[in-house]
Amino acid sequence: MDKRKQNTRSRIRSAYLDLLTEYSGKRITVTALAKKANIDRKTFYLHYDTMDDVMLDCSRQIINRLVEMLEMQNFFEQTFNAMVFYQSLGKVVSENMVFFQYAATLPNMDFFWEQSKTIIADNVTEMCRDKVTVNSDVLYVYVRFLLAGMQEVYREWLRGNLRFSLEELGRISSDVSFEGFCTILK
Repeated sequence: MDKRKQNTRSRIRSAYLDLLTEYSGKRITVTALAKKANIDRKTFYLHYDTMDDVMLDCSRQIINRLVEMLEMQNFFEQTFNAMVFYQSLGKVVSENMVFFQYAATLPNMDFFWEQSKTIIADNVTEMCRDKVTVNSDVLYVYVRFLLAGMQEVYREWLRGNLRFSLEELGRISSDVSFEGFCTILK
């Protein structure tokens, strides 16, 4: 994709994220987005077919950022370190808090959560399959299981139903995910 097209798409995504705050859960129109991105409606439709496509593009960018952060910390190259995962996740959530809060509160955002689970599970399975004692299919089930629980807890936190700091939530999630539930049983 050429630089101009990348720049326009970046401006559209940025404007979309800004409007999430301004519209506070209300439907964002193409007209409002085009105005905020300083483009015309025609330009919008050259890059996206619908507003859902913009949301999907934002989702992909955010998920790619998480994977990129994990790769920068050699997460996939070393022994599995849960805290590296949750610290990276916390940073991505902090950087995109408005988006995540929006995604946590609207039922039509389930596609985001499903897409993120699939992308992360695919990456973790691919990058870790030679480092575990189970086959790739079993590893994929383990990873999807962990991600489903993690997402539900973070969604509850984003909705304001859990009273922990983001760092505390990461630590607790790391403990239960990778130390096991049995460690807290007496």
